[in-house]
Amino acid sequence: MHRDFVFEAAGERLAATTITGGEETEPDILALHGLGPTATRHRTRYLLDELAEHGHSSLTFEFSGNGESTGELTRSTLRRRRAETLAAAGRLDRTRPPVIIGTSMGAHLAAWTVPELRPRGLALFCPATYPAHAADLPFDGSLVRPAYHPDSPAYAALRQFEGDLLIFGARQDEVCPPEVIEGYHAHARRARSVEIVWLEGCGHFVHDWLPGQESLRQQAVQRLLRLLAT
Repeated sequence: MHRDFVFEAAGERLAATTITGGEETEPDILALHGLGPTATRHRTRYLLDELAEHGHSSLTFEFSGNGESTGELTRSTLRRRRAETLAAAGRLDRTRPPVIIGTSMGAHLAAWTVPELRPRGLALFCPATYPAHAADLPFDGSLVRPAYHPDSPAYAALRQFEGDLLIFGARQDEVCPPEVIEGYHAHARRARSVEIVWLEGCGHFVHDWLPGQESLRQQAVQRLLRLLAT
């Protein structure tokens, strides 16, 4: 079952969907999409739908300036999107720590919100990181390209993370170099567990590629289910 709705954050109306398991449980999974004009909340539905079939409910939404949400992409910033992430997380099940699934820029935001959300698990696909000074740069061509930035607020926040970290990296990632993932691993000093899965033959746009890889897709789902079970 799924339900489309909108919620407000910082004066914008953000389009969202909850995907509910059979018992209509409140969502405790939050999915964050990446950067770019074509990014939408539907990119990870192939994973979220399967998780719902196993009884795990999720919430996914579009940041301002993307998809059906209001706002202008070129006026958005990482800090604004962090605030929108926290607003969306306020609609999750409050009785247990969440699991956050983040892709590319969404992974940066997932890690950056660790101090507030205290997730029990992070699942990051082709994660990006940005330097501290990029937090208020608009998405009008001013934003720094993702790379290994030691001063990234994502890395700084991740040092507080005590849950389970699952990273899917693409061997042919043309956007984020492998040093970014190595940085996530190095800064997850207090994590209960860290697992890195390298996807051979995959580029940065993992959610365009993985749905067509039946065996690897099922393996990804099984790893996510193990993460959710903790």
